[in-house]
Amino acid sequence: MAVAARATMTDNPVGTRLREIRRDLDHTLAQISRMTGVSISNLSKIENNQISPSFDVMKRICDGLGIGIEDLVRSGEKHVVSGRKTVTRGGEGDFFGTDQYAYRAHASEISRKAMVPLEITVRARSVDEFDHWSRHRGEEFVYVLSGAIEVHTEHYAPFRIDRGESAYFDSGMRHLYLSVSDEDAHVLSVSHDTEQPEQIAGFMHPSARPASQEE
Repeated sequence: MAVAARATMTDNPVGTRLREIRRDLDHTLAQISRMTGVSISNLSKIENNQISPSFDVMKRICDGLGIGIEDLVRSGEKHVVSGRKTVTRGGEGDFFGTDQYAYRAHASEISRKAMVPLEITVRARSVDEFDHWSRHRGEEFVYVLSGAIEVHTEHYAPFRIDRGESAYFDSGMRHLYLSVSDEDAHVLSVSHDTEQPEQIAGFMHPSARPASQEE
C-alpha cells in the first residue's frame, strides 16, 4: 500500500533532511526501512522528493529513528535543555505538504517535544483523494481557524466542525480531514504522544482559574 502522496511543493525539506540523517547514521535504506516500517521504495522516493510523506508517515520515521518531527523538517541545532522556550512569528515556521494538506510546523527549534503543533491548510475534498488514512500514536486536538472541516475516523460517523470549534480524539484511530467550506479550511492541529505524559503533567499552575468568557 502506498504511504505518501505526490509532492506538491518544489522546496520540500523532508527528503533532503531524511537523506542527511540517514548518512549521519551511516545506515542504508534497508536498515531505515527495518527500523521504521516504511518500505525501501517509499523511503527512496521521499529522499528524492518524488513523494512527500504525510504526518503519520513522518511520525513512523521519527519514532523508528528516535528523533523528533522538528529534526526532519529543519536542520540546525535544537534546544534540548529544561526551561525551553521558543516563539514562532508570522511568516516563520517550517513548511511542507502533500496533495491533501499543506503544513506549517511551529516551535520546530525545540527537539523531542511532547506536543507537535501544526497549522494545516486542508485541501482535500473527498476521501477518494487519500491512498491511506493518518494513524499515529497518541491523541490529537484540532481547532478550526477558518472554513470548516469534516473529520473522518474509523470508529465514528463523520462529523463537521466549523470556525471556532474543535475536536479531540485518539489519533491511534485511522483519521483524515476534508474541507467542506467554499475555501480550503485552515486548522490548528496539536498531536500529543501519550507515552510521554510526564512532560506536560505540571503544565497548569495550581492557582490557575478559568477566565471569564468575553462577549
